[in-house]
Amino acid sequence: MKKIILNKLNVKILISIATVAVVVSIASVKYPLKENNSTAAENKVKPPLKNVNVNFENYLVDANEKTILKYQTGSIIKIPNDAFVDKNGKPVFGKVIIKYREFHDPADFFVSGIPMTYDSAGVQYHFESAGMLEILAFQKGKPVFVDPAKKIVIEMVSSQGDDKYNIYKYDSLAGNWNYLYKDHANSMIDNDKKGLDKKQLPMEKVGASKKQSSQPEIIPLLPLKSDLTNFHFDIETDPLEFPEINAYKGVRFEVSVNEKDFDPAFVSILWNDIILEKGKQKGSYFMTLIKGRESHTFETVPVLDAKNYDEALSQYKNIYFQRKEKETKEQKMRDSINRVLNQERLDQNDFAKSNLQNASASNETQNMVQRTFVINGFGIWNSDCPASLPKGEQFAATFTDTLGRKITFKTLYLVEKGRNAMFVMYNYSTLNYDPGKKNILWAVTNDNKLAIFDEQDFKKIIIKNDSCTIKMTVIKRPITKIFEVRSLLNI
Repeated sequence: MKKIILNKLNVKILISIATVAVVVSIASVKYPLKENNSTAAENKVKPPLKNVNVNFENYLVDANEKTILKYQTGSIIKIPNDAFVDKNGKPVFGKVIIKYREFHDPADFFVSGIPMTYDSAGVQYHFESAGMLEILAFQKGKPVFVDPAKKIVIEMVSSQGDDKYNIYKYDSLAGNWNYLYKDHANSMIDNDKKGLDKKQLPMEKVGASKKQSSQPEIIPLLPLKSDLTNFHFDIETDPLEFPEINAYKGVRFEVSVNEKDFDPAFVSILWNDIILEKGKQKGSYFMTLIKGRESHTFETVPVLDAKNYDEALSQYKNIYFQRKEKETKEQKMRDSINRVLNQERLDQNDFAKSNLQNASASNETQNMVQRTFVINGFGIWNSDCPASLPKGEQFAATFTDTLGRKITFKTLYLVEKGRNAMFVMYNYSTLNYDPGKKNILWAVTNDNKLAIFDEQDFKKIIIKNDSCTIKMTVIKRPITKIFEVRSLLNI
């Protein structure tokens, strides 16, 4: 039975020592773009706007089980069992954190800072994309890798249906793209009709039924008293994930006495996310704090203060004996529940077929395709078609704001509406564009402001003596979200 992961664990933490308490808020900001093998060459991946990027989704998976992950766009990530190895090529066991995100339009490409140019035979081309993705994997803060004998398959949803694209992987060491193989678009409807039994069941419902009905109840852990001289974490956990903890009130997580990987300085850092997973020993839990690519994992033990301990111990004894009496009855019920679940899956399959027939009449669904990436290494992957700079008009350009003041920047970006390409110009003293297209031009000034020259501005261009002044509108307010970028650029 494949394990299906749909959501990440969301928690918030309160860290305290003795009578001093420090609140650490978990922000919604995700991680800056990095590949799991960090090198100096990765400096070529530079998000141009501070604090704006495409967010990662985090998934906690079992390294030794077959797993299907569903991304928010509808893309599917298929991970075989035993798919991970460490830096020495040794198999990885236990829980692994998967980080995944996708890029589908010029706004995504722009804020990511991922290079969208491709050099071939000394000629620089610009990528026209059918979709790009980044996938990383970590265990206890350290990168893990794809076992050479295994392959991770990603079926990425794309709105670009042409067969003109190729698959490339970004080489972080060299700072360029490597061509791998020809890409092909597959109709989502045709694929779904062929694979209903494998993936068209309503995954949320099946997963919930398995967890809530087919699994026995778990007896709470034996309560332990806290030691106020140690660091503690007050954590709001998912009751379905940790029922053995949530049976009690006032549970804290105490850093293990012999833990060497915990630094008291962690309390002063604003962490973006936290993942909790069971430890190797019964009653212990690994806690991972995450900020960008920085992560720290250490062992903790659930404890209670004196106020809650006595009540919890009495509760433990009562629950223990009550549940022991129920075990015989529950065993008899499980066989019946499994029969019901099997019938439920058949019913759900019929339900999925019906939905698919309805979806086949939808123009939106008909226009979507799947592009299959066979992943043999973590990092950035792209389905792209190399293109040359637009042609038509060419002139020497100078750039000012609307008041005529000169503006300075490092990179100029040009988009032709209707093409899923972003033309990146590092040498912009000469500007090329196609006047027959709807164009938009923008840059990030040296003081981190977005400067825009839109479609209406292009209509007013006057070229004299092969030169022109481009008067750009500078957005003075801070931009913190990608949807703001997409709205301002109107792409």
